[in-house]
Amino acid sequence: MLACGKFDGSNSSTWYLDTGASNHMCGMKEAFVDIGESYKSNITFGNLSQRPIEGRGRILIELKNGEQKFISEVFYVPDMKNNILSLGQFLEKGFEVQMKDKNLKIFL
Repeated sequence: MLACGKFDGSNSSTWYLDTGASNHMCGMKEAFVDIGESYKSNITFGNLSQRPIEGRGRILIELKNGEQKFISEVFYVPDMKNNILSLGQFLEKGFEVQMKDKNLKIFL
């Protein structure tokens, strides 16, 4: 899966696949197809720092084969300089994650 895109703005369009993150997170509001801005909370990182969550919504990504797919329940965290896709959240939603020979594949 190619999880990378180009968006205008100051935040990075790089997406990191994270085995330790509990949620998908994005700092680029323009990356969201739709966002519920009434969702407010805080996210705590491994170093115990906290950042505000100012919404939750869906983003559209392009797969390596050119197909486009939605990723839902992504937190909008304005202070994020890079973006995170949670492998744990994919597994909770019934996706299969395979790691072999320096490759990672995610299947529905």
